[in-house]
Amino acid sequence: MRTITISEEIAEEEEIKWFSKADLSKYIAKYVAIVGNRVVTSGENAKEVWKTAKAKYPDKTPSLAKVPKEELLIL
Repeated sequence: MRTITISEEIAEEEEIKWFSKADLSKYIAKYVAIVGNRVVTSGENAKEVWKTAKAKYPDKTPSLAKVPKEELLIL
C-alpha cells in the first residue's frame, strides 16, 4: 500500500475542484486523465487512458475520471 503525502492530497483536491468547474464538453462520456489541472489524455477505456497518462508523466499520479453526460452536482 502506498502512503499519500499531504501535498499529494492537496494536489488531488485541487484537480477535483478544477474538474468540477472545467469545460470538458468535448470529453462527454469519456475517461480523462488529469495532471496539474490539465487533461493529458482521454478515451473510452479507463485502463488505456491511465496507462497513456503514466507513460507521459511517469513521476506523477494522474487523476482519472469519467466525464458525465449531464451536469455534475457535488454536494
